Amino acid sequence: MFVTNSGVSIHYEVEGDGPPVMLHTGAGGDLRIWRDAGYVSGLTGFRKILIDQRGRGLSDRPSTVESHRMEWFVSDVRAVLDDVGVESTGFFGYSNGAIVGVAFGSAHPERLKALVGIGSLPFLNFTDLPKPADPEAEIKRMVAAGGVKVDVAGFMERDKDRFPEGIEKNVLEGDPLMYALDDITWNEWRGPLDVYSTLRAPVLIVAGEREDLKRQTEKSIARLSEGRLVRIPGIGHLSAFYRSDLILPHVLPFLNEKLR
Repeated sequence: MFVTNSGVSIHYEVEGDGPPVMLHTGAGGDLRIWRDAGYVSGLTGFRKILIDQRGRGLSDRPSTVESHRMEWFVSDVRAVLDDVGVESTGFFGYSNGAIVGVAFGSAHPERLKALVGIGSLPFLNFTDLPKPADPEAEIKRMVAAGGVKVDVAGFMERDKDRFPEGIEKNVLEGDPLMYALDDITWNEWRGPLDVYSTLRAPVLIVAGEREDLKRQTEKSIARLSEGRLVRIPGIGHLSAFYRSDLILPHVLPFLNEKLR
């Protein structure tokens, strides 16, 4: 299924019955990785709304900086929910997908019932990060480097881990330009630190023991009105996603408690 949001076609799929939960991949991969990692089959009793964020999968690939601002990712989530006819939802995001959930909950608090994130929550505002003197040159540099491939290689080296073959292929085949545009424009969004204290929805973050070594997530959780953190021993950022056998036992009770 597709919905058009201000001229950009967004692809999504809906599967199952029960309380709705949107699944958002973040920086790498399209909606298929949720199936490959076992989340679609594992989230029994829920209506899964899987979205190909702009620039991924079957969604359009707008090529301007302006079209990749955080506000558009939030708007795409709203457009899909409107098209499905869902007024309020749970949200399940991997990596930067959790940040989209934070932004969505800040912009539309009445529509976010609960947020689950896999990975860390940064304890900073993105605008505090160093900015490239020449954004266009930085975009070209990131494209030449392969986009998300650099980050995945870093996780593989640090954690001595890698995605299963199908997920790795999906993530690494992502368009480097889309990744570079996201990276440049998201750094111009003030959040997430500014919105943690105003986020009304309950939040569960499931993170690997080997990621977020500075433990920013613990400080971020403390800013939330209702936040929980579970750290899974012995794993890093990649296996924190594909090891759904370790993640779902924490996620399912939380979603059942907050969405039913």
